[in-house]
Amino acid sequence: MPSSLQNGISAAKAGQMQQALDHLKDAIIDEPQNADVWVWIAAIIDDLDKQEIFLEKALVIDPNNIPAQRGLAYLQNRKKNDSNFQGDHLSEHTKPISPFPAEQKPQPELNEARWVKLEDNDLNLIDQTPGKITENKDIGNKGGKDFQKLSAFEISLLGMVLIIFIFIGLLAASSIFGFELPLDFFNLNRPRLAALPPYAGVFLYENGTYFNIQQHIGLPDEETGIPASSVSDPVIVFWQIEADPEAFQLIYETGEYIPIEHFSGRAGADLFEPENDLQSGLYCLKQLPTSTTEDEPFYWCFTANPPLPIE
Repeated sequence: MPSSLQNGISAAKAGQMQQALDHLKDAIIDEPQNADVWVWIAAIIDDLDKQEIFLEKALVIDPNNIPAQRGLAYLQNRKKNDSNFQGDHLSEHTKPISPFPAEQKPQPELNEARWVKLEDNDLNLIDQTPGKITENKDIGNKGGKDFQKLSAFEISLLGMVLIIFIFIGLLAASSIFGFELPLDFFNLNRPRLAALPPYAGVFLYENGTYFNIQQHIGLPDEETGIPASSVSDPVIVFWQIEADPEAFQLIYETGEYIPIEHFSGRAGADLFEPENDLQSGLYCLKQLPTSTTEDEPFYWCFTANPPLPIE
């Protein structure tokens, strides 16, 4: 059966410091003349004065105990200039702290002068240790180092995971707060709205400006409410008006049907854009009737006057 000291070391190696301390308190009772017990307790508590007491007890038992010697030297140096040891722990300066070998090493022969008397106050010192128990960075596989040096591949993988989480967070924020992300690298041709329309309606959107398009029942017979576009790829925006993308067709003045693309813009706006550059002339976005009772479809028309290509 493993001894209390062995159980304490195993718990410390697993990072279970409070459980390790409980086992080491039992080890003090079982093996008060074992220097390793006192060194291990000093390694996992976080009180400098008590660490010094326990290391001195270890050196009384075994004056040649190297971890105890290193620990006391560290504590004495720290007392002289504490500012140089911010964030340090005793365990970092007593490495290796009495690693428990596969087989029990023989304890040094003790004469009566080296015997340590176990006092009730020793256990009280451990019970009254303030603050958190030190997470020993020099114990076992998990405690050998807080952070292993990462390879270039691991660093790049962590970076990719971080970027993905940031991207997901931005998508969630854009959905909640109603702003559009500049994701042009996903779709270079997707139209972007710099701002939302001033009121509900259908608009020709060009260079950050909205031009109202009047709705007509049937083809219009006048130019009222028909804005002109100076670009070859104008964008039609439906804002706060129900728009079924499957019910729309873009018709040229010659009767030719022009392929269009539908996009979902910011805050639920519906955007329509021709797939190819337009020629000069009249264009109408036609909405097919939604019921048999409607004799004429709705039309939203505009003219295109794109610049002539440079030869």
